[in-house]
Amino acid sequence: MKKDFVELIGFVAGILTTSGYIPQIYTVIKHKTAEGLSGLFLLIMTVGISLWLLYGIIENSLALIFANAFSLFCLFILGFYKIKDLSKS
Repeated sequence: MKKDFVELIGFVAGILTTSGYIPQIYTVIKHKTAEGLSGLFLLIMTVGISLWLLYGIIENSLALIFANAFSLFCLFILGFYKIKDLSKS
């Protein structure tokens, strides 16, 4: 029972924190540029989120796995647009 409640907290936290990427992705796609995004930020976040995903897999935590897998997906989208912008220069 307690573990289920803790996992539920993790899912809610994951939904709230990962949904923060959606407005940024929307803005990047709408304006067709990621010029305002820091490449270093994207790199650091991608490495950090990858490690959190690995930790979630090791701990067998579905909340950590889903939240961080979605975050990585969002970071890959943002990174794609950032690399696309850099290749224009």
